Amino acid sequence: MDIIFYLITEVVPLLVQIFFIAVGIFLFILLLRLIRRFSVDRLRYERYFSDTCVYEGDSTELVETVWNPTLFFVPFADIESYFYSGLSVDRNNSKREMCLFVSRYHLLPFEKRTRKIRIDCVKRGYYQLTSVSVHRCGEENYIKAPAEIYVYPRIEPLAENIPSAYGLGNSISRKKLIYDPFSVNGIREYRAGDSFHTINFKASARLSAGGNPRFMVNRYDYCSNLKYYIYQNFHIPKDGNVSFDNYEEIMENGLKIAASLVVKAISEGGLCAFGANCSTVDGRLKSEFPIRGGETQKNDILREMAKIRAKDGASFSSILSDNIVKGIRNSEIFLITSYLDEGIEEQISLLERLGNTVRVIMPEAEIQ
Repeated sequence: MDIIFYLITEVVPLLVQIFFIAVGIFLFILLLRLIRRFSVDRLRYERYFSDTCVYEGDSTELVETVWNPTLFFVPFADIESYFYSGLSVDRNNSKREMCLFVSRYHLLPFEKRTRKIRIDCVKRGYYQLTSVSVHRCGEENYIKAPAEIYVYPRIEPLAENIPSAYGLGNSISRKKLIYDPFSVNGIREYRAGDSFHTINFKASARLSAGGNPRFMVNRYDYCSNLKYYIYQNFHIPKDGNVSFDNYEEIMENGLKIAASLVVKAISEGGLCAFGANCSTVDGRLKSEFPIRGGETQKNDILREMAKIRAKDGASFSSILSDNIVKGIRNSEIFLITSYLDEGIEEQISLLERLGNTVRVIMPEAEIQ
């Protein structure tokens, strides 16, 4: 009887207390999980690259902003995102195709935080980021966070000083070509030495509306009839015995040469066209740009080069044949190809008969 009395008066109340404490702890943990799930579901996250376009080897920043719009503290908010190996995050040089990066935040109620992450653009390409994930109680909450960046081919010194927009007859002049006062291709900031008549007063007034005076001047095209056609061949014969890694390196070197030629030709006032028998990220089998000049043409071609895949596409002969049919004359034509065959040599002869100068550049030997 004493034992039963002891159990009823001492042990049972203790067990009841332990039970209610356990239930309370369980409910408290459940409440915390519900609060975290509620808070994580309402997190707002945005990101963008500080530069839309960069050259291979340059660095930029990924700016991410996260906002906690709730009344609750959100600790250990781990925002996970995958990056392509061509984008090195915080100097993490991983050899994997995709690399996981975790950005951790501890967010107070209604706190908004902005963080800048260093990105090294180690490989040419067009990179699109789509979404991030945040862990919530054993599950992942996906947040759409689009961001994109174009990584242009690196501009390399050319083995020859070509093309040259200083040629005037049989003599060489170091003076730039004359500007066309009737062909405006944009505006830029005023620089010392700019003529008064080049100031764009409407643009200056519009950009100075915030109280910070800025003077903008018109940017003019050159009076030039110098034309440059740049073509890259992405095909290599089957008997070339070239591995995939070597093939990719050859094509990347070719794109660096092509980009260097485009930048040099347009910056010195010439008109430039580009063509390649390659695949692109949007499924096309060739890339072609008609002859034009100006910064817009240069940027459009470089963006296209960022989208190119190192993969064979359409026939290279078909691209050259199209220009022979168009009858291009008195132009500089650069063929970037790792080989020559009878078909290409015959087309070179036809282009030369039309009064063009054709130069063949081998990608393996042109990068210094």
